[in-house]
Amino acid sequence: MKFFRVIEIFLFLFVVSLTTERCGMNCKCPKSQSFEYSISSFNIIQSDLIGINVPPECRKDFAIWFVFETENTAIANCKSVNSLFMQSACACDCEGDIYYPKDKVVSIQVFSDKDFGETHPAGSDIAEFFKIRELGNYVQNQWQLTLVSFESYFEYPAQTFSGNPHIKFPCVLTATTIDAGEYEFTFVFKLSDERTLEQSMKSVLE
Repeated sequence: MKFFRVIEIFLFLFVVSLTTERCGMNCKCPKSQSFEYSISSFNIIQSDLIGINVPPECRKDFAIWFVFETENTAIANCKSVNSLFMQSACACDCEGDIYYPKDKVVSIQVFSDKDFGETHPAGSDIAEFFKIRELGNYVQNQWQLTLVSFESYFEYPAQTFSGNPHIKFPCVLTATTIDAGEYEFTFVFKLSDERTLEQSMKSVLE
């Protein structure tokens, strides 16, 4: 009896091993792939829509989106597993295309071509006056808005996407007492791989 029991166990393991999907051959989800995405560039888009229902500590004449372009590199869509009978067995990822971060934004600096109030002369970092606007809790049939500093926002883990990575987030300005006029803001993004991305924009504060 013990002998037959051992045979049954080995047959079971053999069947399990045979049904393990081979990488790129017998996988039942051949369309699923894994990618690494890397930030390649970004654009600043001005938007009047973000100015609606902003908290009172924010200016209503300044609203922008940061929109990041990415480059994607395919990586293995299955992971090697230990198999008793087949050395090349793989376990496939059947959840659709997954995009994993290769790098992330770790800091933002913002510079103005003019004095920004009495405490920040032209050329100094004024990032503290800019906030990421996030949706908070859904209360009384509307979303509550939450403001997050750049420093806090980029402490979050880099995002993993199911489908093409689409990275964008809105930004508002909290400096409500700054003199009216046209300003040129320069945004400098530092990435985790030590690259920097830079772009300038002009905005009229009323």
